[in-house]
Amino acid sequence: MAAQLHELTGRATRAGYHPVRGSSAPYVWELVDAEDGAPILSASRLEQIEQWLDS
Repeated sequence: MAAQLHELTGRATRAGYHPVRGSSAPYVWELVDAEDGAPILSASRLEQIEQWLDS
């Protein structure tokens, strides 16, 4: 998972976003705008964020 997160973080950063993991259960992942921190997408799995970035 560390390699997957590293790759995803790079892709998201290049696109102007940051992936952030929730601090409490169910630990969802959020993709937020790099400039203002506005939430863009919530996902239970990193693969869902990868798919969104692919679209």
